[in-house]
Amino acid sequence: MINIMIRMQMTVKTPSRLHLGFLDLSGDLGRLYGSIGVALENPSTIMEVEEYDNLFIENGNGKRILDFVKRFSEYYKTEVNVRIRIRREIPEHVGLGSGTQLALAISVSLARIYNINVNTRELSRIMGRGTISGIGTACFESGGFIIDSGHKYRDDYRLPPDVIFRYDFPEDWCFIIVIPKTEKGFSGERERKALKGINPSKRISEEICRLVQIKLLPSLIERDIEEFGDALTEIDKRTGIYFKNAQGGIYRESIGGELIKYVLQSGAYGAGQSSWGPAVYALTHKKNSSGLLKSMNEFLIENDKLGNVFISHCNNKGAEIDIRDKNLIQ
Repeated sequence: MINIMIRMQMTVKTPSRLHLGFLDLSGDLGRLYGSIGVALENPSTIMEVEEYDNLFIENGNGKRILDFVKRFSEYYKTEVNVRIRIRREIPEHVGLGSGTQLALAISVSLARIYNINVNTRELSRIMGRGTISGIGTACFESGGFIIDSGHKYRDDYRLPPDVIFRYDFPEDWCFIIVIPKTEKGFSGERERKALKGINPSKRISEEICRLVQIKLLPSLIERDIEEFGDALTEIDKRTGIYFKNAQGGIYRESIGGELIKYVLQSGAYGAGQSSWGPAVYALTHKKNSSGLLKSMNEFLIENDKLGNVFISHCNNKGAEIDIRDKNLIQ
């Protein structure tokens, strides 16, 4: 007699993200942070998960993956027996949000396999993500250009902040991303210590909020790339001033500042550093992207610097999840 065992298989493809700045780090109005960000198609994490006889991890950062699996297993008191295969991954600690995307790809997959009814924001909390910014979680859920609410001052930061604005990013706009080969950006406890050590300026927060409300959002809706890019650049500069002491300057590395200056002179509409870097972004039209990509590569070569330079469009749909059954004959 032939027995057929059905096992669930799934593939998850996540976006990455640019973190474009904070609305307010002073907290004098009762809230902290308030993040601005956008989801990217490239780079992405692609992960395959299937029911298995034991826990088997193939490729990727095995320790990091195991830590996320353990969090899920301990919270739900479930023995996790799956095969996890990483086909592609977002580079770690460069400012593109790799940790949250990996955590959600794993936890969403496990929740489906073990038939646990839970939403993405709750999984983010369980995985220890979204304690400062909700951009990564929102990018996984829906993609697009996003602003979150920040946290109430001195609350326990349990769930990621709520999304207060989400809008499809224009399909004919894109970013040139440069990841210089240099020291990795802050994350985890190092990031939390850096945030605690800053001396926030109420004046800077006021300027950023004004730029967002009066220039950034109207120009996005009106599809005015010049005004939008100029607002991005100005917001990024002010965010860098927030963290000047923590990161040793407005930008993490001197090469970051040089890249941003050069790319703006080369025709980019806006530019800045994503999160703690070292990733730098430049906003341009799709039709101009190849020329700007070439210019950025030439800059690195002329200055004897190494780095990865690529074009990325915005992701307006969030993570893609493909579920199917695998039949095993016993």
